[in-house]
Amino acid sequence: MTKLKLTALLACMLSSVAYADTDVKLYGKVDLAMQYMKAPGKSAVVSMENQTSRWGLMIKEQLNADWAVKAYLEAGFSADTGAESTAGVAFARRSILAIYNDKIGEIGFGRMGTVQSISSPYGIGLPNIDPFRTAYGPAYEIEGSIAGDGRVNNAIAWLSNKMNGLRIGVSYSLGTDSDDRTVPQNNRAISLAVNYEVGPLLIDFGGSQFRWGKLPASSFSKTMSKADAAKLGNRKNSEEYFAGFRLNATDSTTLYFAAQYMKNWRTFYYWMPKNEAVKGDSTTAGNQNGVDGWGLNLGFRQKLSGNLTWVGAAGYTDASLKTAQGVKENGERLRFATALEYSLTKRTSVYATAAYGRNYGQLIKYSGGKNLYTGMVGMAHWF
Repeated sequence: MTKLKLTALLACMLSSVAYADTDVKLYGKVDLAMQYMKAPGKSAVVSMENQTSRWGLMIKEQLNADWAVKAYLEAGFSADTGAESTAGVAFARRSILAIYNDKIGEIGFGRMGTVQSISSPYGIGLPNIDPFRTAYGPAYEIEGSIAGDGRVNNAIAWLSNKMNGLRIGVSYSLGTDSDDRTVPQNNRAISLAVNYEVGPLLIDFGGSQFRWGKLPASSFSKTMSKADAAKLGNRKNSEEYFAGFRLNATDSTTLYFAAQYMKNWRTFYYWMPKNEAVKGDSTTAGNQNGVDGWGLNLGFRQKLSGNLTWVGAAGYTDASLKTAQGVKENGERLRFATALEYSLTKRTSVYATAAYGRNYGQLIKYSGGKNLYTGMVGMAHWF
């Protein structure tokens, strides 16, 4: 064999080995804060609060120049106690196996946030139009005024690559909790999110539908009549539609706006009809109706210096709920939130926040009171 042929053979072998190599990255975030909270008629509470601390693995194997296999595993933990966030579930935040192509984008399978949710890697809906970038909890982030999908099991998601500023994401769950083959309409979820970015402006819109289906008989009290169980057991589908934008007005100022309409929504943070008891029973799913209404969220991010950023947001929600007993309840929520974030390094920051929420109507009994004051001082470190 000539030296030239040997060199070519070795080059081909090394090229194949390079594509077969698996890249494994460990990452995470440790975030703790001292929180002050004051609710009506109650004493102020000062506590140490875990702020979505997590760790995870990102795994990638390049199959060839066009195709790759990916896996995402992420677990939450409480930095103040060391306990896992979801007892007994190793990777509750995400557990995904995906295939990627540089032309069609990525298709993922497993447990994940929908494309409309605030959860990575496929959440391209609400995160882009949230001034707080989904940090500090619902008193601050966009889900305090706009209903979000959350995470689902048994899901399939497609996320396109950017095409002249356009990006599309679609996700479908075969069973948000477990895959019920005998009643295929139960717990199905489909979500769509679309981004279009041109210059300093990003436009964001989409929506979701959750098909809840009928509840099993075990969900109801043994003393409930069959007629009442039949009336309450068929939960109406939840729907929501949202739109918004993010505008980089200047090099140091970014503006945000979001609006949403929801129908029979069951997971709005401050008003969860699924938690309503049926005739004194402790069931958590005894209402066929959800929350109807609309919400607005607007805010800004202002860089005050190279390391210091000021964030602010205001949100409003106007909604109603028809209870299991047929009584219509009306409620409104108005909230304001602000934060100062200071970057000590690229991976470590300190922050101080304050938020005020005011609830009206029947929403008071679901949200813990009329007025709620919150403040935090904390530190976050990414690794």
